[in-house]
This record gives sequence, structure tokens and C-alpha cells, in this order.
Amino acid sequence: MLLDCPLFAGVRHEDLPVSARDLRIRHYGPGQMVFNQDDESGEVYFPRSGLLLALHLDPHGRELIFTRLTTSDYFGELSAIDAGRRSLSIYAKTEASLIVMSRQAFLALLDSLPLVRQRVLVDLASRIRRLTIHIYQLTSQNVDRRLKAYLAHRALESGVFRPAGELPDMPTHAEIAASIGASREEVSRAISALKRSGVIASGRQRLTILQPNALLAE
Repeated sequence: MLLDCPLFAGVRHEDLPVSARDLRIRHYGPGQMVFNQDDESGEVYFPRSGLLLALHLDPHGRELIFTRLTTSDYFGELSAIDAGRRSLSIYAKTEASLIVMSRQAFLALLDSLPLVRQRVLVDLASRIRRLTIHIYQLTSQNVDRRLKAYLAHRALESGVFRPAGELPDMPTHAEIAASIGASREEVSRAISALKRSGVIASGRQRLTILQPNALLAE
């Protein structure tokens, strides 16, 4: 099951410096916390089913959603690398099944498998670039512009950035708001404005892009 994770594509079973005692399978129900941002366990997680959300909770209980996590992802590697506390909280949006690897086993992987180490480094660099863009958007763009950028990014990532391109399984307005640093009411108003302008059409948990270039316009 571990070799099904994209991080290990091309790695042979006999080359994995991991034994059964280094791995566990855990199951989570919708809304169940995997770990919070003060956790110090250092374990690394590989989703095998379900959808998870990575978010930051401020002292007042407000959420900022950073990303969604699926079976193509892995998480927890930062704390494994530096033995520090988690920087984000993770919870299951749906029922989820995860492979859990001990910190020691993950570090052994990085030491013995240059291909895996290189992929982790590339992923970390990509994450820093995305965070840089996100910070720029929060400080220089209004909610309407941030929402357009969010929708364009999801469409491009899903390969549906075209007229009549459909984005299924859309997050709720509250989740989008937490992702772009806005309130749910602001997101609802911005989405309604895009619908009135004929840029998008939306239904239950799906959104259709009618004018993709309008999402890129300033």
C-alpha cells in the first residue's frame, strides 16, 4: 500500500528501509482531528482514502484553510525533519484511512533513498512558492480578486480551465473563505456577483466556468 503513494513511484519493495513495526493504519470519521498544531509526535501520514483539510487555528478559534489533502499527498514531514511542533492542524473532511509512518522510519527513507529525498525537497520548495503567492494575495488583493484567483487555480489544477469546464466537489463557501482569508458572507457576495456577470454558474457542490478569461482579468 505504501508503494502506491506517488512519493514512492519507481521505488522497489526490497529497497524500502521500512518494516511492519514502523507503519500503522488509522481510520478517521468525518470531522475527526488527525493532529493539532501543537502536536509533537513527528509521525508522517499517507492518505489511502478520503479527504482531509489542513488548517491553522488562531487564538480566537478562527480557521484559515491552507489546503485539501487526498491520496496523492503526504503530510507531517516538517515535524519529522526538524522534531518541532506541527505548524497546522489536520482533520478528516470525510471518512479517511491513513498509513502512519514513524519519524525514525521516515528519516531513514530520506537517508537511503535519494529519489524520495529529492521529491520531498522539490515539494517543500513548491510549498514555499505557493505560500509566497498567497501572502501577496492577502496583502494586495481584495476578496473578489482572491476568489477569482482561487477558482482559476482550481480549474487549471483540475484541467477544466475552459468554457463550460466543471469543477465538482466544490468546497463550501465557509471553506473557500477560510482558504482565501475572507468571511463566508464576502465569498457568498463575490460568487453571486460572478454568477450575475455570467462568469460562472453554480449548483450544489459544483461550479461551471463560463468565461475562464474573466477569472484572470484585473
